[in-house]
Amino acid sequence: MRKIIFSLMLLLTVLVGIGQNQKKYSVSNKRAIAQYESALKAYDQTDLAKALEYLKECIRIEPKFIEAHLVISQVYAELGEINPAIDHILKAQAINKDFHPRAYFTLGLLYFSAGEYAKALQSYETFLGYQDKRATMNDLARKNIEKCHFALNQLANPVPFDPINLSPNVNTDLDEYWPSLSADERTLVYTVKLPKNPDKGIKGTKWQEDLYITFRNDDGSWTKGIPVPSPLNTEYNEGAQSVSSDGKTLYFTICRGVCNLYQSVLEPDGLWSAPQKLPPAINSERFSEKQPSISPDGKTLYFVSNRPGGFGKFDIWKSVKQENGNWGNAVNLGPVINTEENEQSPFIHFDNQTLYFSSSGHMGMGSQDLFVSRLDSNGNWTTPVNLGYPINTYRSEEGLIVNARGNMAYYSTDINPEKGRDIFTFELYPEVRPTPTSYITGTVRNRKTMEPVEATIELVELRQNHKIMEVKTPADGNYLLCLPVNGRYGFFTSAPGFLYSSEHFDLTEYYSIDKPYRLDILLQPIDKDEIIVLRNIFFAFNSAELLPESTSELNHLLDILNINPNIKIEVSGHTDDQGSEEYNQKLSEQRAKSVADYLVSKGISPARLKWVGYGEKKPIAPNTTPEGRALNRRTEVKIL
Repeated sequence: MRKIIFSLMLLLTVLVGIGQNQKKYSVSNKRAIAQYESALKAYDQTDLAKALEYLKECIRIEPKFIEAHLVISQVYAELGEINPAIDHILKAQAINKDFHPRAYFTLGLLYFSAGEYAKALQSYETFLGYQDKRATMNDLARKNIEKCHFALNQLANPVPFDPINLSPNVNTDLDEYWPSLSADERTLVYTVKLPKNPDKGIKGTKWQEDLYITFRNDDGSWTKGIPVPSPLNTEYNEGAQSVSSDGKTLYFTICRGVCNLYQSVLEPDGLWSAPQKLPPAINSERFSEKQPSISPDGKTLYFVSNRPGGFGKFDIWKSVKQENGNWGNAVNLGPVINTEENEQSPFIHFDNQTLYFSSSGHMGMGSQDLFVSRLDSNGNWTTPVNLGYPINTYRSEEGLIVNARGNMAYYSTDINPEKGRDIFTFELYPEVRPTPTSYITGTVRNRKTMEPVEATIELVELRQNHKIMEVKTPADGNYLLCLPVNGRYGFFTSAPGFLYSSEHFDLTEYYSIDKPYRLDILLQPIDKDEIIVLRNIFFAFNSAELLPESTSELNHLLDILNINPNIKIEVSGHTDDQGSEEYNQKLSEQRAKSVADYLVSKGISPARLKWVGYGEKKPIAPNTTPEGRALNRRTEVKIL
């Protein structure tokens, strides 16, 4: 990646053109000039090795050949050898500092790529002093000066960072990268770069990427990573994957010329299904789609693509699953996230509102820096924040994920070049953490037959009446749903032919990330005399005034009545035994009437409704504890 960036950027300086249209070079030695012109021909034919050979001989013959030093600098830069590239520009400038002022711009690029920000700053400022005729280069130099100041400030104000190599069972002498993690932190899928078997290889390639998997033991250690079994890994490149919250669905990239996105599901026998290519709404024909990240509810797929309609080279896009189960057309995340350069490696956290990604276009310290952005209350992305030094360096950082708890990050780096790229983990400092997220698991069953039910489960933040997540259970009725902390949630489960189930989670005061919730749900078929408790109906203290947090529950009840127009119901109010019996009776009647009035205001015929108050007469728990009294203060619906 760094070599490609240099190749594109250095072309701006037109180093190769030096001397091609000149009758007179900086030297007169004919042998040296012949070697130089042979080097230019080899360079035009993209034979960098041959060009380097000619240039070295040219400089051996004539050490003060300025043009040769400048072109050999470009060749070294394109080969990714930064130090000799810098050295040869300095040698050219030592001969004549004014010969090619744009070399100072190139020197700034090279110094910046090596993390020599102060020297890069000085080089750009020197370049501007020559007042280059191309306004675009002057503007770019000023922008790069701003980056130098930013990087120097980051160096002066480092963030907490202590990376730990994940495990020798995971990291080897090969390159391991692109980690992806399930919500329970038990399953880790990652990509490994393997030497290709020459007997089965594709012509012209020496390496291939495959998917590997490892599992966390109870003591926190990781099992030895193994290739994900066939049919996922082939002779092509598979990688850059995302595992669903429950660890049962894998979205990944396969590259065959262009890259496309695929899906595989974990079967009951423990094997992964054959890869299924995602539809044209996501995969284009002539452009690449890669690096997926699936949202915790499985409804939104984030990915990168260089398709038309973006803001730069590779942009981050998303596709939302429709009610019919099909993926919607890809939508660009917009200019707050995407720039004219590359945005890569999106990761949507388990809180479904925090996005981590890498970018070469936002203010950073290297070719690719890591950033975080969050969805605000209006559904807009906030301005991305650089994760800071030393998480970000002059190297290319990408592929970061964060565990559900929000405290530990995983990413790959070549911080130890002799070991290649390895996966590291580190504690993420508080300012850039996502909302800590627990999860809830269970099974949805038919209350009468106890058979599994395919149902829809919604998690709604009651204070804003905002749906956080929605999952659909498979045929076995099992589910896993992430629960971001610091919220008051309505938990609604529904299925055709059943009354919906209503639960309430208040995680604003107490929560336990270490102890996930378990909730098995029994759905009641829609039959006469069946009762459901509306656990997310809230009233003002000692009042029948419905609070805004009740809106989501009321609308779910409204949906049941609209979908089933023949249903007639009784709304009943209940209290604890605090206060007088007469007061409680009156309050329960008023509260039941408030719910009925809301339904009527939304178009439900009064003939379908009956409301009644039972006061303290029908407790469902002892009134001797605060918890018991809270259960008794309730609103119920009975099918008449």
